[in-house]
Amino acid sequence: MRRKNSKNLIYSILILILLSIGIGYAYLTSNLSITGATEIAANSWDIHFANLVVNPDSVVATTPALINLFDDTSITYTVKLNRPKDFYEFTVDVVNAGTLPGKVSISSLSGITSDAENIVDYSVNYTNGNPVQVGDILNCGATKSIKVRVFYNDEIEADDLPSTNLNLTLTYTLQYVQSEEDEDILNPQIRQLINDNPSCMYKYVGNVTDQVGQTVTAKNVYFNKCDNKRNIIFNNLCWRMIRTTETGGIKMVYNGDVVDNKCESTRGNHKGIVGADGTTQTLNAEYLYGDSFTYDITNSTFTLTDTITATWSDSTYENLLGKYTCKNTTGTCTTLYNVNSYYSNTTAYTSSYTIGDTNYAQIGTSAFNANYRSPAMVGYMFNKVYNMDANSAPFNNSLMGNDVSYANGVYTLLPADGESSLGTTLDNQHHYTCNNTTGTCNKVRYYYYSYQSYNNYIELDGGMNIEEAVSNMLYNDNVNKYNSSIKGVIDAWYKQNLLSKTNMLEDTVYCNARNMINQNTNGLNKNGNLTTYINFKNNDYTKDLSCINETDQFAISNNKAKLTYPVSLINNEEWYNVGRQTGLLYWTLSPNLYNYGYAVMRDIYGYANSYANNSDGTRPAVSLTSSVVISSGDGSEESPWVIEE
Repeated sequence: MRRKNSKNLIYSILILILLSIGIGYAYLTSNLSITGATEIAANSWDIHFANLVVNPDSVVATTPALINLFDDTSITYTVKLNRPKDFYEFTVDVVNAGTLPGKVSISSLSGITSDAENIVDYSVNYTNGNPVQVGDILNCGATKSIKVRVFYNDEIEADDLPSTNLNLTLTYTLQYVQSEEDEDILNPQIRQLINDNPSCMYKYVGNVTDQVGQTVTAKNVYFNKCDNKRNIIFNNLCWRMIRTTETGGIKMVYNGDVVDNKCESTRGNHKGIVGADGTTQTLNAEYLYGDSFTYDITNSTFTLTDTITATWSDSTYENLLGKYTCKNTTGTCTTLYNVNSYYSNTTAYTSSYTIGDTNYAQIGTSAFNANYRSPAMVGYMFNKVYNMDANSAPFNNSLMGNDVSYANGVYTLLPADGESSLGTTLDNQHHYTCNNTTGTCNKVRYYYYSYQSYNNYIELDGGMNIEEAVSNMLYNDNVNKYNSSIKGVIDAWYKQNLLSKTNMLEDTVYCNARNMINQNTNGLNKNGNLTTYINFKNNDYTKDLSCINETDQFAISNNKAKLTYPVSLINNEEWYNVGRQTGLLYWTLSPNLYNYGYAVMRDIYGYANSYANNSDGTRPAVSLTSSVVISSGDGSEESPWVIEE
C-alpha cells in the first residue's frame, strides 16, 4: 500500500496517561518460640517515584507529568500529539527507601484500543534501554531510573490515520512485591569483565557500608587491581575504577583530562585549583564572605557566591566558619581564602587557593583542613573545634583530679575512685586541674598527653567535661556543621564540571571513619594513658569496608552527614584493597591519628599519612549507577571504557 505524505496532515490524539506503582506485599508469617531476650529488627516497605525530568524536546503537555504529592506512587499527565513523530518523554527514579527488597510482579499497559494500536507507540524502559520486566529486583536502598515515552508512529499507513480525534486513557501499572533476597545487580558488562578477568577483579569478602545505616555482608563488591583494565571516560574526563558497590555501582577516582580519546600516564600538567599549606590570616577588617565560589581557569580568578559583609571577631566568627573570602569587598580575586577555624579575636586558620599548574591526574591541591590542632580536624565536616595546642605543664603543687563537678559557674575537681583526696601529680588517673591549689575554677584544664617536654591540654568551660568534648568533636549528631577545606573545593569543582550528570551517579556512602580503636586507653579517656596517641580506625591498615558511625557515613541521603553532591574521596580501605598503589600524593577520606597536637590523615603515597593542614593532591571520587552503559573501549589507557551519556 502506498504511503501518503504525512507532513500536511494534522490529526489529534488526546492521551491521558496514568503511571502507577502498585503496593504489593508478600504475606509474612513467623512462629517464634523465644527464651531470653530477642530483638526483631524494624522493617519498612517504601517503594516510590522521585526526581521526574521531562525531555525538553517533548511536545508541550496540556498537563505536565507530575508525581502525586500525596502518595508519590503515581504519575499523571495529559498530552496532545498532533502529527507523526510527536512524542512526550520523561525519566523518573523508582526508589526503594525501605528495608526490604522488592520484585516486579506486574508490568503492564492497558488502554490502547484496536483502532489506535498502529498509531501510538508507548514504552517504559530502564534508562540503559532494557525493558522493565516481571521479576526485576529493586534492592533495599537502591534506585533505578526508567524512561517513559509515548510516540505518534511516523511509519503509519495512510489507511490507518484517524479520521477523528482519539481520546485514550492509558494506564501503565508497575507493581512490586517483597522479594526473597537481593539479586546480582552488577552491570552485565562489569559481570562479564569479572568473569573474563578473574586475576584483575578481586572479590571482597567482609562487611561493607554502601548505604546509610546498613552494614551488610558484601555480595557484589569487586576491586579492580589491573591498571590496564580500569580506565574510564565519563563526561569527557578520565577516571580509574576502584571497585563495584554493594548496590551495583562503579566507584571511581578522577584521573584528569582526556587527550586524543586516551587516558595515558604521559599526559602533561593542566590548570587546577592549587592550595598551599594551611596557615593563619588576619581578618579584622570588613570583607565580603561567600558560602561557595566559582572559578575561571582562563583568567585565574575566583568569584564568591551567596555573599555577606562582615568583620572577624569573637562575637562574629562562628557565622564565618566554613566561608570563603577574597579579603576585599568586591568578591573577585586571584587568591581565595577558606575560613576554617578560630585562632584569635582577629585571626583565623585558613586555606588559600590560586589557579595554577597541577598534576594531570588531580583537580588541584588542598589542605584537608587549615587547622590541625584538634581531633575535629580529621572530619570531612566538623563542628566544635577545641584548640589543643598548649604545651604547658600544671603549676607546681597544683591539685589534680580524675573528674569534675560543676555548679553555679564553678568547676570542682573530684578524686579518683578509691582515693579520699585529690592528687598533685599528672598521671593516668589525674587528668583534670584548675592549675591552682584550691581545686576550684571557672575554666578547667584536661591533660590528654604528657611525655617529655610535651604537656597538652584542652581548656573546658561552661560545665563541659571530657566525655562531652569528645562527643562534640567526633560523635554527636551535630558533629557535621562546617565543610572541611577539601570538601569545599571538591563541591565547587563538581558544581562547575559534573552537575549536569548527577542523574548518572548513585548516592553511595563515603566513609570518614572517626571511630577511635583505642578509646578506652588513650588520653581522651579520664583513666587513659597520657603517653598514647589517639588512634582512629585507619591507624592500622585495614581492608574492612564497614563504617560504624552514622555521622561518618557521608551521603546525600544522610541528614547526619549530608553531602551537597554525590562526590567525595576514596578511603584508605579502598586504597589498601586495590593494591596500595603508590606514586602520586593525594588525600583519602580516612583519619589516621591525633598525636601530641597534630591531626593526621591517610594519603596515597609510600608512607601514607599527612598532617591535616598539609596541601596534598585532590582527586574526587564518584560512583556511577548500576544502569550505566559502556559504549566502547577495553579499559586500557589507550582505549578507555566510554560511558554512554
